[in-house]
Amino acid sequence: MPDPAPADGSPPPGPPAPTARNELLTLLMLLLASVALLALCFGCAAFWLYN
Repeated sequence: MPDPAPADGSPPPGPPAPTARNELLTLLMLLLASVALLALCFGCAAFWLYN
């Protein structure tokens, strides 16, 4: 059974690779989530220490 890939060397059809903008947006969202969790941790620690 022959391989169904095209013979001209083009990549097989499939979902497009994520663009640089999507990757940058994902990294920005992860950074914001990390900052929010860190602020929450420090806020809880300060509340626990000074209360």
